[in-house]
Amino acid sequence: MHMSKKGIQLEQGLYIAGIIIFILGVPLLLFYVAGVDKGLFPTCVFYNRYGLYCFGCGGSRAVKALLRGNILASLYYHPVVLYTVAIYIVFMMSQTLHIISKGRIKGILFHSWFLFGALIIIILNFIVKNILKFGFHIMLF
Repeated sequence: MHMSKKGIQLEQGLYIAGIIIFILGVPLLLFYVAGVDKGLFPTCVFYNRYGLYCFGCGGSRAVKALLRGNILASLYYHPVVLYTVAIYIVFMMSQTLHIISKGRIKGILFHSWFLFGALIIIILNFIVKNILKFGFHIMLF
């Protein structure tokens, strides 16, 4: 199967974006997590106002747990964090191997289902956490 020029450009653009995200994102992420630990950032406005876990509730805790190597805690707090990191690592490693091997090893291609998968995880996480809170009075954080 031969990829179109547009498809090649998309993969190259995503790879470059992935490198930039890593270079800029890692220090910003560490700063953010440290700031959350020190209480520099406000708590969830959605939760404070409506009493519901929001679509992102647990995300900061999930990132913090993952940075500490606690994969199960990260999954518990917000599964989309681990999903996103896994997709990112597999994509970036396969594209790097593709470049190093001069095309002999095929890198995985971006698929829209990656985004739909993340969206489904976010929605299910929101629904399950709020059902547990209001239906069974189980507080998760």
